[in-house]
Amino acid sequence: ASRRSAIAVWVLVILAGGGLRQTAGQEGMAMELPEGVKAAVWQMDGADREATPTRERVPMKGLWQWQPARGAEFSVPADGWGYVQVPGAWPRRPSRGGPQTFYPHPSWKDHPLGKVTAAWYQIEISVPREWTDRRIALSAEFVNSFATVYVDGKKAGEMRFPAGEVDLTSLCRPGEKHVLSMLVIAMPLKAVILSFRDSGEATKVRGGVSRRGLCGDVYLVGTPRGARISNVKVETSVR
Repeated sequence: ASRRSAIAVWVLVILAGGGLRQTAGQEGMAMELPEGVKAAVWQMDGADREATPTRERVPMKGLWQWQPARGAEFSVPADGWGYVQVPGAWPRRPSRGGPQTFYPHPSWKDHPLGKVTAAWYQIEISVPREWTDRRIALSAEFVNSFATVYVDGKKAGEMRFPAGEVDLTSLCRPGEKHVLSMLVIAMPLKAVILSFRDSGEATKVRGGVSRRGLCGDVYLVGTPRGARISNVKVETSVR
């Protein structure tokens, strides 16, 4: 029964009454959203939640903090956060018509988005208390193309196109809040292959990527600890 209690996973934002301003939070200086617009809030007992006696995963859909990466930075930015919809490709231009899924920060709102090749995502998570003694992981169904995952500023692991999972157990404590950050780099397929050997060399490969970023669903996953099978592949005969 305790596994079915409602545990919130949310972006830490303060809602403002109109206009776009900046506010200091745990993540640094972040833009407040316009009146009536809310960042994502997920409930463990929501319709999208998947749970079995041994496994749970929470979909992390909604507005995440986002900003273009500045040069070859590998430390989480302290300020300058706007918002973007997850899942979804990076915006190429400001939203026009329909539901708005992109809110640029004033410091980079005029940045040529079509030329962005790397960007930061950030969100605050609250790990369910009942996940004590469980393996905690971040799972992404469609990453385009290479992502480095951080928890509270510490590197947790990497993901590569087309999908991946990173173990967060050593950096997350059930019942506590943590800041999850991701640096996502858009790479052509040749660069993704090179990244298995040298991620620095892979970033030098030039080429266009049409859909960039966290284009598929992202989940926080709790599973039993212990031995597991990974890196499974099937090699068929060529005879």
